[in-house]
Amino acid sequence: MFELDIVELLELGSGLFALILLFISLLAYYRNRQRRLLFVSGAFYLYFVKVIAKHLDLFLPNLETSFMDLLLAFIDFLILLLFFLAIIKSDRKDMEA
Repeated sequence: MFELDIVELLELGSGLFALILLFISLLAYYRNRQRRLLFVSGAFYLYFVKVIAKHLDLFLPNLETSFMDLLLAFIDFLILLLFFLAIIKSDRKDMEA
């Protein structure tokens, strides 16, 4: 059986929380149609994917760690980029308010 320590449980919990936030931000997008919420949703999705990718070694122990390190670093960059784009993106609906 798999042994999970506190750190792994917190990481998996944060991945689950990111998945919940993804659905909430998508619901907010469908309500308000603000495109910046799509960037936020994408960032939450990528964070969820990152947590899953980080724990793939539990299921695929022969996976090369240098490739995974590069992939995780690239996902981190994309998450930050999407949050940045969500901050600077101005919707016309936002301008009218």
